[in-house]
Amino acid sequence: MIVTVRTTTDARAKADALAHGAVEARLVACAQISGPVTSVYHWRGAIETTEEWEVVFKTTEARYPALEAYLLAAHDYETPEILATRVTRASEGYARWVERETSAAPVVENAASERRPFFVYGTLRPGAYNHDRFLAGRIGAEADAVLHGAVLHDGPGYPYVVPAEGGRVVGTLLTPADDSYGELFGLLDRLELPVGYERVAMDVVRSGDGARVSAWVFLAAPDAPLGPVIESGDWFGRP
Repeated sequence: MIVTVRTTTDARAKADALAHGAVEARLVACAQISGPVTSVYHWRGAIETTEEWEVVFKTTEARYPALEAYLLAAHDYETPEILATRVTRASEGYARWVERETSAAPVVENAASERRPFFVYGTLRPGAYNHDRFLAGRIGAEADAVLHGAVLHDGPGYPYVVPAEGGRVVGTLLTPADDSYGELFGLLDRLELPVGYERVAMDVVRSGDGARVSAWVFLAAPDAPLGPVIESGDWFGRP
């Protein structure tokens, strides 16, 4: 069954990133962007008025859970709008096209021979909103760490790291539990790669003992939208 799913965000660049990421990951067959629209709503005891962009996704009921997980991870709203509606009638050809485009999901490579820890620096750090949502129960060890030779950009939407001489980025080294490595590896690729990241192996310095550790780091892809540089290199310390 075809399902349409809608969300909103406060910038055209963010809407573009959500749409392209979902299509690239084969979570949806199509994403349509419209706006700006004016949203009026209650939020934390006040009535807010915001200019937003709407994204409508065309997918199947079977792919909806993966699309919802992607939107929750990729969206920068604390409580994003995610509304799904079943399509009661559709042309046969269009329905087959949606089924075909969303069933050809990419295969995540096998990381069994390269079991590195992950260096996280934004919403996946302990204490940030995506850590408990996606990593709880899958991490064996955590350690503060620093990535040298890179700078941290604040979005739009989520932080991006870009290599740069003399820069430094503060984050956390996460070592997955032994029985969760393959699952976590695939999950992080599905969350990060469609929204403007590329995964590379880099050396980071563990803060506790100064040891250099080879880790997986999600860097900004060449076409990622970049916001201002966070001078401290610490996403928790941004203005």
